[in-house]
Amino acid sequence: MKIIQNILDGIIHDSIENYSDLSEKELEEKLDGLFESIPDLIDQISLVVKKTLDVNSSRMLKEHRHLRINFEKSHHQLWENGLNLLETFIVISYEAGEDFNNSFREEAAKNNDFIFDTLTRLHARSIQVAYEVLSLLRSGFADGAHARWRTIHEISAIGLFIKKYGQDVAERYLLHEIIESHKAMNQYQKYCSRLGQRPLAVDELNSMKSARDDLINKYGKDYCGQYGWANNVVGKISRFSDIEEESGLEHLRPYYKMASHNVHANPKGIQFKLGLTDEIEDILLSGPSNYGLADPAHGTALSLSQISSALLSHKPNMDNLVTIKILFKYEEEIGNAFLQINNLMKNNLSVD
Repeated sequence: MKIIQNILDGIIHDSIENYSDLSEKELEEKLDGLFESIPDLIDQISLVVKKTLDVNSSRMLKEHRHLRINFEKSHHQLWENGLNLLETFIVISYEAGEDFNNSFREEAAKNNDFIFDTLTRLHARSIQVAYEVLSLLRSGFADGAHARWRTIHEISAIGLFIKKYGQDVAERYLLHEIIESHKAMNQYQKYCSRLGQRPLAVDELNSMKSARDDLINKYGKDYCGQYGWANNVVGKISRFSDIEEESGLEHLRPYYKMASHNVHANPKGIQFKLGLTDEIEDILLSGPSNYGLADPAHGTALSLSQISSALLSHKPNMDNLVTIKILFKYEEEIGNAFLQINNLMKNNLSVD
């Protein structure tokens, strides 16, 4: 930061002026004292810089917000058709899920319909994440949007898996929350003191352990695994790719792996960016970009249409079947719209 550099330059200049007439031994003693005072000096400088930043923060934020607002205006103009189609699609999916839940919730509760409960909850979560994707796309964060699509893909794959294998798997899936809660409570208890938090009560821990043990006695020790809820139908499932394959979505794994680069701190994630093109790939992207929206947008439409159709087809009637058909038509239209804009931008960049 320039503020820190200016302060340090001033200190160095003053030191040179004050020590210029000293002997070599005296200068060595002075410098030793100066080095010993560095920790205190850092504290003093940080206070000065912090006060300066406090005074100038409003101006600094105003400048950056102005830049962001102007970027988002031009960005939205470029992608307006695709973004509006995607938002329309999400709203239709949301309203379809809401109507479905209101229409069949009471009946499902009477019949202990675990598939209904699971799919409605998965669908609601997918809608929420789809809105997150839309917000990131509107702001020019294609890589972040792609990372969030990854979650919708997981939701879709698990929803299709449960729909395929029935009520028992759905119940096992819902009850598996106890296994995950037990693991989380043990992790918290292990590190709570280092986190400055209070430990959990022994009774609370014992109660959760008892519930966990009951499930293990009922379903077997493999039930404790991450995908232990799915092991009763196709053998031991240890990876998400097994869920994908059973759900018929294994062909999307290359895109899933590509999106994973934006989730994990691996070297590929710092080299590969959707927000960069071949022509500008040699820069460090640390903010929004106009590029790369097509994959996360189309992926979101595809995965959301999959989990929506899984939900609506659980209670097939004319309205639900028509809605499914409409959603898949929108999904195709969204893919074409974003691809067209993407290609147009690439062509313009090549011409420039």
